[in-house]
Amino acid sequence: MVLQSAAEFDRAQRKAAVDAIDEIAKTWARTPPKDFDAWFARNVDRLVATVTAGQAAAVRGADSYVGDALDEQNIRAPRLATPNPVQLVGVTADGRTIDGLLAQSVIGARARIAEGMPAYRAWQDAGLEVRRVIQNELADAGRAATGIGIVSRLGVGYVRMLTPPSCSRCVVLAGRYYHWSSGFRRHPKCNCRHIPSREDHADDQRTDPKKYFESLTEVEQRRVFTVAGAQAIRDGADINQVVNARRGLTIIGGRAQRTEVYGRQLLTTREGTTRRGAAGAALRRRGRTARTTPRLMPEAIYEIAENRAQALELLRTYSYIQ
Repeated sequence: MVLQSAAEFDRAQRKAAVDAIDEIAKTWARTPPKDFDAWFARNVDRLVATVTAGQAAAVRGADSYVGDALDEQNIRAPRLATPNPVQLVGVTADGRTIDGLLAQSVIGARARIAEGMPAYRAWQDAGLEVRRVIQNELADAGRAATGIGIVSRLGVGYVRMLTPPSCSRCVVLAGRYYHWSSGFRRHPKCNCRHIPSREDHADDQRTDPKKYFESLTEVEQRRVFTVAGAQAIRDGADINQVVNARRGLTIIGGRAQRTEVYGRQLLTTREGTTRRGAAGAALRRRGRTARTTPRLMPEAIYEIAENRAQALELLRTYSYIQ
């Protein structure tokens, strides 16, 4: 069951983001102004006020949430310090000023116009970019405030909780326990949350990658994990192996490059093929190395397998299943 405190804090975080984004959308001109810089100078104070109000709402109650979440799990963690999350308001996650962050979108719009993009399109893209970066900043503020609450208590770390819809990179991290000093890995638009804890007490799909995968329709599974990746997981492949394998693809021009293997051009990966990697160990047990026997991606395995038994054997060979 999901912790009640986590669900309530997540709702508060979502509301803070929605309110701020709605206000930003109202402020941002629907049609491009004649002078982008003059428009920005007239509206920057209102935009900054909207963002700081959103940050204040995002950090509000974070420390109480940490305490409530620990109480729900019957975890006693003496407080070592009193958090002061107000210091997170008014600056970006990387220490820049809010107005400086917002100005980058206007500068980018001018640059795109100089490259030939129509003014209305450049201005529209700038507005979308502003909303995206502000959404990220509010999420980061809430996570930072939660992290401060965690480090302020003795012996507490956190478990990563999904907030669907989630991408494959986040799914494989769900449910893992992290030390208080471990950074929260996130990407743009990531909305995952901390669950303060000493271990994963939550038996719920939002902290269990396999349960989350099984909660999706086959269409959603293919969209998040790719067609072949989703099929491999349904065939019993380890989600971590399937997702992490994609990190080792060679990408050129936005496309994954194929390698000649067994006389065919197939997708291969370098991920997991080192001495410590699962695939590397499996290859060495067969008297081979990653240099002589590239690790096939699930897409390649399904492409060459003549039947399900052979596909399963290849998935096992390359350590996608045990």
